[in-house]
Amino acid sequence: MEKIEFKKVDVDFRVVKSTDDKYILLSLFIGQYRFPDNIQEIIDMLNSVKNGNKTWKEIINPWMFLQINDAGDFKCDKEKAYFIADSSTPFQNLEMPLQELIDLLEDWKVFMS
Repeated sequence: MEKIEFKKVDVDFRVVKSTDDKYILLSLFIGQYRFPDNIQEIIDMLNSVKNGNKTWKEIINPWMFLQINDAGDFKCDKEKAYFIADSSTPFQNLEMPLQELIDLLEDWKVFMS
């Protein structure tokens, strides 16, 4: 089952939709990056962690998390991506393989180009 879908609303507007409520934070995270250069910057950051060049904390310093709109936070290690829901939201926490997130961001970058 696909976790998210990319939708073209019109010529200039594209969105990421979750296929299930448990993937809402994933769709919000990916959808907050709208321009190919910004998407590539995130991909490069994640690859740096995956390859062991830097830790997430080193990349995002002085913060430990990257905020996902007002819905939660994101962090990762060499193997996993963690989407942590804010306690004031109805969203669910999600863990997934870091490479899968990188692949989704690559697809999103192509879709947004």
